[in-house]
Amino acid sequence: MADELTSRRYKTALVVTGGGSVRRNGELDAVLKALEAAGVRVVEFSGIEPNPRVTSVDRAAALCRAEGVDLVVAVGGGLTMDASKAICAAAGHDGPAWELVLVKDALPLMTVNTIAATGSEYDNGAVISNIETNEKLPLASDLLWPVVSFIDPAYTITVPARQTVAGSCDIMSHYLEQYFVKDISPVAEGLIEGILRTVIRNTPVVLENPADLDARSELL
Repeated sequence: MADELTSRRYKTALVVTGGGSVRRNGELDAVLKALEAAGVRVVEFSGIEPNPRVTSVDRAAALCRAEGVDLVVAVGGGLTMDASKAICAAAGHDGPAWELVLVKDALPLMTVNTIAATGSEYDNGAVISNIETNEKLPLASDLLWPVVSFIDPAYTITVPARQTVAGSCDIMSHYLEQYFVKDISPVAEGLIEGILRTVIRNTPVVLENPADLDARSELL
């Protein structure tokens, strides 16, 4: 990670986290050390909620502008990555993040995945909630693809059993949404069936032995 940071010459990174598990299990510390080694100044933003709220995105975007942030680093699962994509877009926007329909500019995003679930580390979309209007809307742009995603199964060993199961259900739910469409192709159908079998086969393995890196890798 340090080599990637050094080669791109970032100066200030906003490190975005959720409820605090990445701090407790040491994963955040590893990321902070890599940033420090690359000479990148760190600004932390924690407490991203499940179904990330636009109010958090607005506060983080304001922090980006105030601190001269030129890189956002998401450390966590789908909720952290979704919020970070919105933060990247909102950092260069004059108004509230909820106004964003067409993303015209965005900061670069790196992701460090800590749970096998939504797959947000390899797409350019996010879903953000507005509690005041009771809305949950998608945000997508070609400017929101991560420049690089670090996917290390060792970072998922400490995920509790309940969250591991929830993540596996999330994977299956997303693929079943695509499976039960009218005109699915045989190729797509076969790929999805293979993914579902992989999740069904490996989830019990990691529940029995959370440190099984092979099974963790398959889920990721």
